[in-house]
Amino acid sequence: MRVENNNRCFACGKENPVGLQVNPDITADGRQVKIECTPPSHFQGWANVIHGGILSTLLDEAITYVGIASFDGPAVTAQLEIRFKKPAMAGDKLIVTAKRVKMSKRLVEVKAHIDSEQGERIVEGSGKVMRATGTF
Repeated sequence: MRVENNNRCFACGKENPVGLQVNPDITADGRQVKIECTPPSHFQGWANVIHGGILSTLLDEAITYVGIASFDGPAVTAQLEIRFKKPAMAGDKLIVTAKRVKMSKRLVEVKAHIDSEQGERIVEGSGKVMRATGTF
């Protein structure tokens, strides 16, 4: 799969005015990614509750960035599993953490979670990321 970064990714694209515009913090060894995000109310589902698709996007973004760092180049999600534990409220700061647990030539396996700023677990999940070709 050929991919190209045009900075309009819904999650991290700085050129996407309606996106989340997150800034993933990647450890030097590429094994862990942390994202801090405070989703505003226009990302809600039910009143004042952040939509599950937005939470899924945040988890997916962190997992994929572990793959990008691990492969040292473009990567895409191959599999994503998510378990919602508690609702996230609009305007609350969320901490997304993803850690590599296994790497092969084709895939990177990652475990991830989203916590509230107070340390309450909002979402748990895991994913597999595969290398992509193209410019990044």
